[in-house]
Amino acid sequence: MYLPFITVVGLLAVFTVALGAPINQTVGISWNEVTEGSLKLNELAKRLITEELSHLKNVERVVKGPRVLVEATDKCDPKNLRADSMPCLKKMVFALKNYSTVFGIISQFKNNCAKTGKMVNTVVKKLLLDLKEPHPHSEEKWQEVKSWEEPGLCRDNIEKLFSFSILMARVFAPAGHN
Repeated sequence: MYLPFITVVGLLAVFTVALGAPINQTVGISWNEVTEGSLKLNELAKRLITEELSHLKNVERVVKGPRVLVEATDKCDPKNLRADSMPCLKKMVFALKNYSTVFGIISQFKNNCAKTGKMVNTVVKKLLLDLKEPHPHSEEKWQEVKSWEEPGLCRDNIEKLFSFSILMARVFAPAGHN
């Protein structure tokens, strides 16, 4: 009776660890909260794509500031995540810091995008805190944004955020770490 109980508890512990966090990661991070936050970011980005872009669809995109691209060398594929997820995690944190800066700037705009910037920034900063990142802002310097650039910059960054949020939700989904 005692041995099967220990076996069941041991297996539950193994599955909980295997499904709840990337391998080789910082201890103390609540991976369930990170997963929840990444899904929340994806839901927000999906909503912004449909709601906000409906009135920005005729606005020309303005690409400004540093871009963060997640590439194959960042090892965010399932095989590499199981072996060593630190390169991918570092890139995700770097991208989140960039979005914190970008949407922090957007939250200062004088148009409808200011509300969008504040909403995104709240979710992104929470994710960075969940990832135990003490400095939520990117070190990148941005040029001044002219008022005519604001709608296009908002559109461009909502589109980029949506793409990134899909990847992030997949990377931190529990099924991706077993």
